[in-house]
Amino acid sequence: MKERKISRRAVCSAMVASLALGVLEGCGSSSSTTSSAAGSGAAASNERITVRILKSKAANEVAAEQMDVWKVLGEKFNMDFEFDNPPQDNYNERLNLVMMDAQLPDIIMDMPTTEVLKYGESGVILSLNDYIENNMPNLKKEIDKRDGVEKALTYSDGNIYYMPMLDEKVSGNMPYIVRTDWLEKLGIESPVTLEDWENYWHLVKTTDLNGNGTNDEIPFSSYNMDGLRNFCTAFGCLDDFYTDPDDGGKVHYGPIDPKYKKAVTWMHDMYEKGYIDPEIITMDYASFVPKLAQNTVASFYGPLGGMLAAQNATMPASFPGFHVEATVPPKGTAQIHSYIDQEPRAVAAATITASCKNVDRVIALLDYMYSAEGTLLINMGIEGTHYTMENGKPIFTDYVMKNPDGLSPKNAIGTFTFAQSSGPFILSQDEVTQLDDDAVNRAKQDCIIPFLEESKKYVIPGSTSFSSEDDAVRRAVMADVDTYVDEMIIKFVSGREPLSNWDTYVEKVNGMGIAEVIDIYQKTLNG
Repeated sequence: MKERKISRRAVCSAMVASLALGVLEGCGSSSSTTSSAAGSGAAASNERITVRILKSKAANEVAAEQMDVWKVLGEKFNMDFEFDNPPQDNYNERLNLVMMDAQLPDIIMDMPTTEVLKYGESGVILSLNDYIENNMPNLKKEIDKRDGVEKALTYSDGNIYYMPMLDEKVSGNMPYIVRTDWLEKLGIESPVTLEDWENYWHLVKTTDLNGNGTNDEIPFSSYNMDGLRNFCTAFGCLDDFYTDPDDGGKVHYGPIDPKYKKAVTWMHDMYEKGYIDPEIITMDYASFVPKLAQNTVASFYGPLGGMLAAQNATMPASFPGFHVEATVPPKGTAQIHSYIDQEPRAVAAATITASCKNVDRVIALLDYMYSAEGTLLINMGIEGTHYTMENGKPIFTDYVMKNPDGLSPKNAIGTFTFAQSSGPFILSQDEVTQLDDDAVNRAKQDCIIPFLEESKKYVIPGSTSFSSEDDAVRRAVMADVDTYVDEMIIKFVSGREPLSNWDTYVEKVNGMGIAEVIDIYQKTLNG
């Protein structure tokens, strides 16, 4: 039976009645350094207060003040929320402007982790060590049961300045993706080794798989060079800074590594044989999506939702039989998946500023988000409207899965919660597995998760934090290095620069100060 459409006003009234279970009273101040901030002008624990929040707005979300989850939280904690909610694309610009104000929001969400330390050291945002230890039992429990999270959250001055976004189960993203219907036509299995990839690409190049009478098939394409460059993982290195288990876990910079030269040599060979789309050099996401719609691309690289699920959802209508699946990481001397989730996520999910006059009550609010009840609310919304309980599991209703207004599940979720973007909460598998189609679930279970432990030996966590001085040096050096490396890898792959000039290229990168940045990473990881 089709679910009855319920007005948002009715939803809000129902949830307030069912979930307003009483306000959690604020805890006592946890240290002398924070008590003045918490107590100066602080409201009584039963008084309704206004909490100002800066948070980015994802493209799939309505404005934060319209979200049902925030309305429930407001009633539960006797708070009104005042949001500064810029679009994600403009968030950093807005953050910089906000940080110039004398009166800051009480909570700043989604701050880049690289920006946190300078504000923490200057006292603009508060240290959370004592609060987590004494007043945030839910968050503390989640940190304690996850290896390495406390260390990742702790900056070089010994302080924790932000609350993390956590995952109930880590996975990853950005696999290589192949046309399985074309594999079936060719009578071969999904590629695993580099030799498998070359064989698949050769067959694609010489077979009219789309049946249009011409050999216009493109063996491999991507919306930028990263998709091709990431094949370096099969050679035992990453296209970035990485820790090399073959060298005692020391930090290396991939694009000047001897292993990377072997990878670029292979990429150039594939390019010369016509297996690599020459437009990959100038491609962007907006131009790549129409290319996929032409039914010519045999393999590509991209996000699970935006590429894998989206192609399977849209292409079969135009090209019956069309189907794509993820592959395992390409295997050479190593088999690494470089885009893995590591906890915490590389975003400062929530910080509390020195302008906050009700720190204890804000702490109680934020800690609730890591509780079982808070996790259910943020991930799934309101029982009876957004989900129902079936055999002890929350299951999304048709409001999400078959939205009466025609919204995609992700957009439907964005009408009542921020769970599809980021924030101080635990991303639940109850949400993730229902939104993922079968191909995405297979990708995670078969092509990413089995390689997580090995990949962690190489991948430096995105949440790695540097001292203010080291970060300034790192950014200055890499601004020039990144530009030069990007230009040269394109030239080497396309043949515009002979590989005989590789040593000259490496020498120039070294002259730009890359060794100092490697030392910064090594020092930071050594703690």
